[in-house]
Amino acid sequence: MKAPRKPHGNEEAYFQEQERKLIEKLRAEREQRIKEEEAQEKAAERERLRQLHWMSCPKCGHGMAERELSGIQVDVCSHCEGIFFDRGELEDLFLKQQTKQRTGFFRKILGLGE
Repeated sequence: MKAPRKPHGNEEAYFQEQERKLIEKLRAEREQRIKEEEAQEKAAERERLRQLHWMSCPKCGHGMAERELSGIQVDVCSHCEGIFFDRGELEDLFLKQQTKQRTGFFRKILGLGE
């Protein structure tokens, strides 16, 4: 029987380098997987919070309903009767309507009629 051959220095260095590259590759894949999982968890938490607060009054927390006033959808609280505009709706109101119509809109909001 032959005695096991002792690796040369070059062979040992080669295999050590291959193992180091493999370990680095596995570490990078693990870190990438962790980052992706964290991103998914953050997205899930944002969605959970959005669902939790969807159509809830920012002032009192009660439910809200959409109501159309002068062609603009506004959100009205069922409890405190707060009126809330989505992004851009108030600007649309001022840009698209004349002064007399704006006054009538706010009188309608306040329940004073036109």
